[in-house]
Amino acid sequence: MPIVGLKGERVRLVPPDRALHLENALLWLNDPEISAALKYNLGVTRRQEEQFFEKIETQRESDFAWAVLDETERHIGFVGLHAINWRDRCATGGLVIGERSAWGHGYATDAVRVRTRFAFNQLGLHRIEGRTMNPAMKRVYEKCGYRHEGVARLKHWRDGRWQDAQLFAILAEEWFALPESRESRLVSQGRPDST
Repeated sequence: MPIVGLKGERVRLVPPDRALHLENALLWLNDPEISAALKYNLGVTRRQEEQFFEKIETQRESDFAWAVLDETERHIGFVGLHAINWRDRCATGGLVIGERSAWGHGYATDAVRVRTRFAFNQLGLHRIEGRTMNPAMKRVYEKCGYRHEGVARLKHWRDGRWQDAQLFAILAEEWFALPESRESRLVSQGRPDST
């Protein structure tokens, strides 16, 4: 019986399982086009990725990670909350959609919405931050209600030059003011929208 996980409109987030998801992670993280905008983009060895899976499968004090599945149960990426600071109730988000055929179809936006809903509704976080050099990820953040907070100038060395990182964040009160937040709360409580 499959794990239900966290459901969105188009995706389902499930706990990473090395038997199901490790091979895709190795392929994606060693593909320069896919990993170009990631913080760690120099490739990974099987041993490094196995150690990462060991951490995310067993330690949830400061990191939550999920495999992203599409409507057909195909594994298309990973999404996570990292460096959770429980005192300040904030975290940093991460996302990779490694399956090229899934690019541009709204899966990243849905995965970020599901992750954000979980962070605020279930973990009681106050703030989620993200940074990106990827124009597509910038649009994802904007569609999900994240606000542009600034630019980390010349933050990352890529392709022989320094590149800026765009800084985004969303606060719990901003999330709860969004229409999709109200709808998802009512659905998760088993109540139809009465408006």
